[in-house]
Amino acid sequence: MFMSGSVEFEYDAGLNIVFTEDNWEIKTREDVDAFFAEYQKFFQKLGKKVYMISHIDKLLVRASIADYYGDTARSTVGDYLLGFARWGTNDWARMTVRTTSLKAKLTPNIYDTREQAIEAIQEMKKDKEKTPDQNRDS
Repeated sequence: MFMSGSVEFEYDAGLNIVFTEDNWEIKTREDVDAFFAEYQKFFQKLGKKVYMISHIDKLLVRASIADYYGDTARSTVGDYLLGFARWGTNDWARMTVRTTSLKAKLTPNIYDTREQAIEAIQEMKKDKEKTPDQNRDS
């Protein structure tokens, strides 16, 4: 199978955070499906919901596929994640991720540094502890 990119995953069990390094140019539905198949494979193997922080400087989502990317991202976030943040300094990557997030009705959660993204996740954890989800999946 031809792949137009790669995703590196690192799980920190102490923080319950998966760190990803996205290196992908997404131009077609097939690219979207292949990209998220990498995520699904990793999360299914991990077998639990986690927080995620993605480094997006090498991620490029073409405008022509942004809607499909956003829909697929939303379903992946719902299935596998407790919360997420992204970080990077590449203006183009930040713009494309922000645009696709907003189209998918997701909060962009984009920060300048990995440390800022970790702080944002820690705040999400605190907020979840204050207001536990009454409608948990069974």
